[in-house]
Amino acid sequence: MDPHFYAEYSRHERSHWWFRWRFNLIRTLVMNGKTDKRTRLLDAGCGTGSMVQHLKDLCEAVGIDVAAQAVSIAAGHGVSGIVRGSLDRMPFDSATFDTVLVLDVLEHIQDDAAILRNLHAVLRPGGRLILTVPAFRFLWSEHDDVNHHKRRYTTAEVQRLIEDAGFEVRRVTYCNAVLFVPILFKRTALRLLRRFDERGHAPARPPHSDLSDYPRPINAGLYLLLSAETKLLSRTDLPFGSSILALADRPLQTESEDTAMVKVPGPPQHVT
Repeated sequence: MDPHFYAEYSRHERSHWWFRWRFNLIRTLVMNGKTDKRTRLLDAGCGTGSMVQHLKDLCEAVGIDVAAQAVSIAAGHGVSGIVRGSLDRMPFDSATFDTVLVLDVLEHIQDDAAILRNLHAVLRPGGRLILTVPAFRFLWSEHDDVNHHKRRYTTAEVQRLIEDAGFEVRRVTYCNAVLFVPILFKRTALRLLRRFDERGHAPARPPHSDLSDYPRPINAGLYLLLSAETKLLSRTDLPFGSSILALADRPLQTESEDTAMVKVPGPPQHVT
C-alpha cells in the first residue's frame, strides 16, 4: 500500500462501518477460542495497530508490519507491542503464539504460500489461524489497484493454500454477503465507465479507494447490516460475499517434532 494511505486508513478505522464490523467479528472469533490474558496473539501485517489495541484487554496481543509509517502511527496512538519487520523474516521463535491473525494481508504479497508457512512456524501446535482475504477476481476494482493487491481469492483457493502450508482447516466461508450485489453493481459500472472514458480519450483520473466518509445514519445502518450477518455467520457458511474468512489450526505434533523446530530468522527493526 502507498505510504500516504496509512494516515487515511487510520482515520477511517475509528468510525468507518467496515472497520467496526471487522473489529467486532475478529474479537468475537478470538473470544470463542477460550482466550485469556496468558494467550499470545500475533496480528501479522497489523498496519497501524488498531486490531492489536482492540484485543489487548483479552490477551497478550502484539503486531508486526513492514511499513515504517504504519508503525509510527501506531506509536503515536499509544499502541504498544508493535514490531517493524517483514513476514518473510519474522523475529519470533517457533511455536511462540497461540493465535495468529492475518487479515487482508496475503493479497498484497507475491508469495502468499511462503508467508503462510512462516506463520505456521511461529504458531504453537494446536494454535489457531484466523485469516481474511478479498473474494472473487471479477470484483477487482480501483480499490485493489490503489492497495497494490496481487489477487483476489475463492474459498477453494484459500482452503488449498492453507492446507498446503500444513494447517488443518476448520472453516472457510464467504462474508460481507449483504452488500455483495451493491458492490458488484458499483464496480462493474465503474469499469464500464472507465472503458468508455478510454475510448473517448477522456483525461485519465487517478484510481481511488473504496474508503470514504459516509453520513452518520448511513454509516450506522451499514454497520448494523454487517453485524446482523455476523450473527448469521455463527450458524452457517455463506455461499458468496466480497470477502473470505478462514479458520484453521496447526496440528498437534509429537515431542520429537516439537524439539526439531527452529527459530524464524531476522531481528526486529523497530519496536514500540
